[in-house]
Amino acid sequence: MAGLLTYFHPESLPGEAVSPPVAKGVIGMLLKFYSSVDCPGFPPGSLLICLHEQEFYRTYFDRKSNKKFATLHYFQHICTPNKNKNKMTYPISFVSLGPGEPELITVKGLRQLQKADIIYCPATRNRQGEILSRAADIVRALEINETAIRCFMLPMSKDRTEAWKAYDALYNEAAANYAEGRQIVIVAEGDAGFYSSIQYIYDKFIETGIDVQRIAGIPAFIAAGALAGLHIVKQEEQIIVIPGTPSAEELSEKINAGYVIVIMKLSQCVEAVHACIRKHPQTQFHYFENVGTDKEYYTSDRQIIAEKSFPYFSLMIIQ
Repeated sequence: MAGLLTYFHPESLPGEAVSPPVAKGVIGMLLKFYSSVDCPGFPPGSLLICLHEQEFYRTYFDRKSNKKFATLHYFQHICTPNKNKNKMTYPISFVSLGPGEPELITVKGLRQLQKADIIYCPATRNRQGEILSRAADIVRALEINETAIRCFMLPMSKDRTEAWKAYDALYNEAAANYAEGRQIVIVAEGDAGFYSSIQYIYDKFIETGIDVQRIAGIPAFIAAGALAGLHIVKQEEQIIVIPGTPSAEELSEKINAGYVIVIMKLSQCVEAVHACIRKHPQTQFHYFENVGTDKEYYTSDRQIIAEKSFPYFSLMIIQ
């Protein structure tokens, strides 16, 4: 029985919450130590029972739904005897930073950053091993306390296995700090709910009962339209936003259907775009890169676009 975990709500009887062989006397003895545990994912006011004070079972479940709540690492950091029953917790805030220009963050987002104890910013390493974080640069430009900024490494690859591991580690650390009553912010460029992998960890917090909130931001293609002075869609026009995955044939079909098309992550479909520029001479192609930064670039010159390679931070609006 060592390592068995369960919980019961004060409205239920101990004998209903644990397996029959467990004696109620043992439960009572354990509850003297685990008298009140704040553990995100458990119902408010739940009590924790652990049959071994030092060794925790690797997973724990809601007995009614058999739903897995967390892993050992998360449990050890969060589900510890609570010495401060009145400790206040704050929702974990997902703050959208906008396309890159610091002044394009919302007032609400800025205020949340200013209040934060910890701000988690995604970062990558270049070939020289240097840590790069556009998100952290935006936060610094807003004159936020440097001591609040914590970068987490996010591998950039089509194979997302390592990225999910990075998010799991962030989840564990952020959840531990949440339980300690710290105000936590996790930032994302653009809008945190728009082509943003950060949604993975947002959903994970929801699943384990941790309060979250998301603050909207300006997507890059909206800022791009402002940069070029475009009326992106008008009257009865329809717009579609797609990642850089279409073939030349698929993209051509959408152009012929009359859609206004926004392509994000343009670097993934260079040849398809080049082919469509040649095939649709009457269509307008608006190309952008590094919108909202000091390296931002815009052109609608078909010949330049047709000969250009597209970097990671590029997008296109086709009208």
